[in-house]
Amino acid sequence: MGIEPIKTKRFVLTKMTAADGDKYFRISNNANVMKYVTGYSLSRTESDEMLKGFLAEYGSDTYLGRYLIESLENGELIGAAKLDRIGSEIEIGYRVVEEQWGKGIATEIADGLIRFARKKLDPSKVIAFVNVNNSASIRVLEKAGMVNVETIEDLDKVKYKFVYLPAIAKLLRKIAGALSGFFR
Repeated sequence: MGIEPIKTKRFVLTKMTAADGDKYFRISNNANVMKYVTGYSLSRTESDEMLKGFLAEYGSDTYLGRYLIESLENGELIGAAKLDRIGSEIEIGYRVVEEQWGKGIATEIADGLIRFARKKLDPSKVIAFVNVNNSASIRVLEKAGMVNVETIEDLDKVKYKFVYLPAIAKLLRKIAGALSGFFR
């Protein structure tokens, strides 16, 4: 099966390969980007081991796994994303390099991953997990039409489980459209 890249309006998500070590290290070597993932920036060895684990998890012949996010305009590295299967559900995830924060990128990526998962992977639900202290990512998931349905205590951290609800997403788009017309 050929794994086609996932595209959004501004970005292309391509499945990570063993040749992506330098790019993945650029993402994982930032303490702020990794704050809610590992709690610290990764060394090159740790980053390479994490990438190797990701690649071994799903292989190259499925849409599940890890992706690099790059600009369609100029190929600039923007971050990383994931699609994981948990039972009949598909989990989405994303990390954006710090210099790109605050530009709506994470919301565009979350929307794109949700649409892609629903179209290609036929999940019972699209879900995401987020650390309870990660207010920026919580806002991103809410903007993407996801709703917090559960608080999970997981060893050393507490996280929320979000679920995509199409009716909520449709309502949010209507409200956003109405507001944009109101402020013109």
